[in-house]
Amino acid sequence: MMDYSYFQVNEQSLEVEFPEQINVEENKLIQNIARELIEQKAVGVTGVIPAYHTLTVNFDFDLTSFKELVNQIDEIIVNSNELTKTGRSIIELPVFYSPKYGPDLEDVAKFASISVEELIKLHSGTDYFIYMMGFLPGFAYMGSVPEKIAMPRLEVPRKSIAPGSVGIAGAQTGMYPVESPGGWRILGRTPVKLYDPARPQLKYRSGDYIRFVPIDAEEYRRIQQLDAADKYSLKVIKEGDIDNG
Repeated sequence: MMDYSYFQVNEQSLEVEFPEQINVEENKLIQNIARELIEQKAVGVTGVIPAYHTLTVNFDFDLTSFKELVNQIDEIIVNSNELTKTGRSIIELPVFYSPKYGPDLEDVAKFASISVEELIKLHSGTDYFIYMMGFLPGFAYMGSVPEKIAMPRLEVPRKSIAPGSVGIAGAQTGMYPVESPGGWRILGRTPVKLYDPARPQLKYRSGDYIRFVPIDAEEYRRIQQLDAADKYSLKVIKEGDIDNG
């Protein structure tokens, strides 16, 4: 059983805190607690905010209490072994790794003392777990990047990063769903529109895995045209029961 603690943030909010680490098994438990509270329609719960190693639960103190919620969450955690024995969804996301769309591609390769081709192979050779969503609509915080290429973020953030840009920041990797300032090291870009305010339903969520699939310029243009015409769907691979690592 993992160690965890409860803290009362305010009269209508509590936080469950686990050991401070980037750990798939721990984060899956946090997301399962959040999902169970929502699916069970827990009395008084008004919102849940899962993060890397914490879960914030907002509640209506007229309908429930700190103590009642603690008891309910404890029960979910006790039964967590069964909850976490689920398969995983791997979403394949096409990426054009190129200096044109990845201004930091060559710098990261130099940092790792490898070729650009080896960098692309390393970055795209890992299935990345989505630990949490945040910062921007559709921005997924994922890990973990192979240690050899885990270059720290830029000292001075860029004023503008294009939508679809794929980057790394230390052990983390992610995609910029909309134009934004940012300090992550950009390696390439996906031709798929990741966030549309007119249709805010995302193509991925916390708990999914992202697999980056390298493509060339011609494939980039082809997918971009199909996606713009609403004729392109990301490939989703469903796997059976797996080890949480």
